[in-house]
Amino acid sequence: MAAAFAALVSLQNNILLLINNHHNHTFSFEREQIVSLLDIVCFLIDFVESYDDSHGSRRETAEALEMRIAHAAQVTADVIKAHMVHQIRCGKTRSSRFLLDLHKATQGMDYMRRKASIVSSHSGLLEPSTNPSSSSSTKSTPLVTSSNMVGFDDILLQLLHLLTGPPLRRRVIPIQGMGGIGKTTLAINAFKHPYTVHHFDVCLWATISQDYSIQKILSQLLSCLRGSTSGTVDEMQERLYKSLYGLRYLIVLDDMWNLKAWDDMNVKSLFPDTNNGSRVVVTTRNANVANHVGDYRVTMGFLDEDNSWHLFCQNAFAEQQDCPPELEETAKKIVARCKGLPLAIVVVGGHLRKSPTALAYWENVAQSILYSTGNDEHCLNVLYLSYKYLPAHLKPCFLLLGAFCRR
Repeated sequence: MAAAFAALVSLQNNILLLINNHHNHTFSFEREQIVSLLDIVCFLIDFVESYDDSHGSRRETAEALEMRIAHAAQVTADVIKAHMVHQIRCGKTRSSRFLLDLHKATQGMDYMRRKASIVSSHSGLLEPSTNPSSSSSTKSTPLVTSSNMVGFDDILLQLLHLLTGPPLRRRVIPIQGMGGIGKTTLAINAFKHPYTVHHFDVCLWATISQDYSIQKILSQLLSCLRGSTSGTVDEMQERLYKSLYGLRYLIVLDDMWNLKAWDDMNVKSLFPDTNNGSRVVVTTRNANVANHVGDYRVTMGFLDEDNSWHLFCQNAFAEQQDCPPELEETAKKIVARCKGLPLAIVVVGGHLRKSPTALAYWENVAQSILYSTGNDEHCLNVLYLSYKYLPAHLKPCFLLLGAFCRR
C-alpha cells in the first residue's frame, strides 16, 4: 500500500494548503466540497495504514486495490494543482471548470471510500490495530553478523585455510553461490575473524554491485587505508598500489556481477604481488566470474533440513529457541518452503519473532511463501514479507532504499 499511502498523503497536504490559504483569500473554492473530500482522504489514509492483505486476499487483489486508490488520489491532486496554478496566474476568479472537475474527482474518491468500507467490514479493519509491526517485540537479529553462521562452520574453516595457508603468491579466492545463500555473511565472518586480523597487515573491503563505479570502488579501498580519495582514477590506482606494496593484505570485493567489472578494475595490476601471502576474495553469484578470477573457489550450497530448522528457531524464538508444540507443524512447513536458503529463513524467522503466535497467523505466513522455479524470484517472494508487514508510512521508505541498494 506504499503507492496509495504516498499519493493520499500528498493529496491531503494539497487540500490542507487550500484550506489554510482560504483564510487569506488567496484561493476561491467550494469549502463544503473540499472539507468533504478531506474527510474521504483521511478515511482512506486510515484504511491504508491498517490494511493487511493477509486477510484472505491474494496479493494481486491487494495490489489492484492499491493502484486504484493511488490513481484516484493522483487524479484529484492534479485537479487541485491545476486550480492553484490557475488562481496564481489569473487572480481570484472562480473557475467553473475547477468545480466540475473537483466534483468528478470527489466522486471517484468517494467510490474508493465505499470499496474500502466493504473490505474493512469483511476483514475487521479500522479497529484497534493488530499489526505485528506495532506489537511489542524482542530485539531483532541482524541479517548479517560476524559471529554465528549456522550450518557453515566447515566452509568458514575452509576459507580461513585458503586465506592464511600456502601458497605465498597472491591468490584470488572467489565465493560463489546464488543470491541470499550467505556469500557476504561468510566473507564478513572470515574478514573479522581474529586469526585473519592477526595474520594480515591490512584488511580492505569494497562493494561492487551491479551498477558500479571504479572511482567509488577505489575510494572505498583507500578509505580503509585512511588515504586520500581525491584525484583521477589513474591517480587513485597508483596511490592504492603504492600503499599496498610490501604489505600482506586481504581485500574483499563483494558482489561482483560480471567479468566487465573485474576487467575494468584491472585487478592483477592494481594489487601488488610481493610473494608474501596476500589474498583477494571475490563474492559473486556468477559461475563464469568465479571460474575466471580464481583457480580455487568456495561454492556455497543450501542448508540441510536440520540446520535450516536450527537457523529458523534461532531467529524466530530469540533466547527461547524452542518452537511451541502447537506451532511446530506449521513452522516446519514454513522452513521447508524456504528451501534451505539462509536469507529466506532469516527474513521469515525475524518477521515471526515480532508477530502474533496465533496458529492462523503462522498458517497465513506459510501460504505467503510462494513456490518458485527461479531462485531470484523466490528471494523476492520471501523479501516481500518484510515489505508487506511494514507500517504504511514506512513502505515508501523501504522502496526508496531498495532503489539504492540493488544487489
